[in-house]
Parts: sequence; C-alpha cells; structure tokens
Amino acid sequence: MKLTTKLKKRKTPIVKIDTSLNKYDEVILFPDKLEKANQMLKKVGLPKQWTSAESRSQ
Repeated sequence: MKLTTKLKKRKTPIVKIDTSLNKYDEVILFPDKLEKANQMLKKVGLPKQWTSAESRSQ
C-alpha cells in the first residue's frame, strides 16, 4: 500500500508541533484587534450556547 493511501485512511492527522512558537504565548500580537474584540464582547456578549451552565462543566 502506498504511503499516500495510508495517510488518507488515518483517523488522526500527523502533526509536528513547533516548540519555537512558544515565545509568542504571552505576547499580544494585535493589540488593536484585541481591544476591539473585548469591547464587542462587553457590548454584545457571548452566544447563549457558550454561556450555559452545561457547556461550562465540560
């Protein structure tokens, strides 16, 4: 069996995680967009499906 057909039949993807990107964990890359998104969340809020008690317990 060819490698491509084996890869297509896999249920889980093969992914290599680049640990050098961890330096961006605490860095805010787009402060303008973050501020705009926070203002929008304060004004509009989250969808009800995300704020129900059932979804928080999962």
